[in-house]
Amino acid sequence: MIKNNALLIKKSTFPNDARKALQIIEAGLKAADVSKAVKKAMLPSLNQFENVYVIGFGKASASMAEALEKRLGRKIKKGLVIGLQKAKTKRIRSFVGSHPFPSKKNIVATKKILSIAEKAGKKDLVIVLESGGGSSLLALPARGISLGSLAKTNKLLVGSKASIEEINIVRKHLSRVKGGLLMQTIYPARLYSLIVSDVVGDKLSTISSGPTAGDKSSFRQAGTVLKKYRLWNKVSKDVRERLSKGMKGKVAETPKPGNIIFKKAKNRILLNNKVALKAMKEKAKSLGFRAEIYSNSLGGEAGNAGKKLVSKIRAKKRPFALIAGGETIVNLKGKGIGGRNQEMVLANLKELAKSEKTIFVSIGSDGVDGNSKAAGAIADSKTLGKRKDWKKFLKRNDSNSFFRKVRGEIVTGSTGTNVMDLQLVLI
Repeated sequence: MIKNNALLIKKSTFPNDARKALQIIEAGLKAADVSKAVKKAMLPSLNQFENVYVIGFGKASASMAEALEKRLGRKIKKGLVIGLQKAKTKRIRSFVGSHPFPSKKNIVATKKILSIAEKAGKKDLVIVLESGGGSSLLALPARGISLGSLAKTNKLLVGSKASIEEINIVRKHLSRVKGGLLMQTIYPARLYSLIVSDVVGDKLSTISSGPTAGDKSSFRQAGTVLKKYRLWNKVSKDVRERLSKGMKGKVAETPKPGNIIFKKAKNRILLNNKVALKAMKEKAKSLGFRAEIYSNSLGGEAGNAGKKLVSKIRAKKRPFALIAGGETIVNLKGKGIGGRNQEMVLANLKELAKSEKTIFVSIGSDGVDGNSKAAGAIADSKTLGKRKDWKKFLKRNDSNSFFRKVRGEIVTGSTGTNVMDLQLVLI
């Protein structure tokens, strides 16, 4: 799965250990194979329904659609998914959208998804294929909000220190599909959702901004998020007007948990970060390492999170593999190329150098890290000595440029899945 595996091993100071580290990472990626998960997934008996419809959105939707169509074939009346790749399907139409910011292509596909949802009746089943990236791919602005305003708001939020939960609170209240509103359209048909989770805690209301789950958040909270990060006066006027009306009760809230519509919904988590980390631990042990899963909810600023991992392993008896996963953030100050995984490794080169013969890897399980073409990066305790100007790259958030120079960028291409990030420290 790692396309430049041989080069990474060749350029490592510790090639044998680098080979093992990459094998452990690949074990995590293989465990998150959505095609296998969909093939084995439990589904309700289809004989009780007049029609079966399929809709999907997210980075893994193409792979999920292909696997489901192979399984159900002509039992599917109609279907449509939007993702980052074209699905090789016949009965399920496939759209390629934009990510991380929505475009007109996303809007067109989302409207078509809604038309299928509206067509489904009381005796029908709608199977939803949901995965990370769905918040951007399933996009239809609320009435009165322009696509430009929605994209601008998303960009401001992603560039701030707001958590994914805070970002999604705002997204839900600027949308016609998020925060349970898709389920509201599907009702009274029955819904069965197969979900690949890319959020800490697998919260249904957070994954893809919760289009099929009850939403506890409010317009007031959405406004609070924008004000907290000093974005209220930076977002477009139409966004401020909608949120202000919502706070005054002039716009209907998103459907809340307990609403009758959710009695017809079943949301099932197929894959998550825990599945990948467990596979990594088993692989590490098979290679002769004692292994520990430090956390599957690693968060906060990427550099700080990485420091906790690298410093913790120094107390472990060799050979040892410390494994983690989650989703961190980067406080953008520069305009370089990179992402949170490469930044995490770059920010800890000095810390890594304190431990002899140590390797640190961090990758995005979807194969894309930030605005780069890399999935992440690998470094060892000698990488710091290769480039004394590493701080300059860090200052301008240009981690990918650094790792391309030292031959430490990990390239996988799109993996067809997304279960958050994977980290490994090996001694």
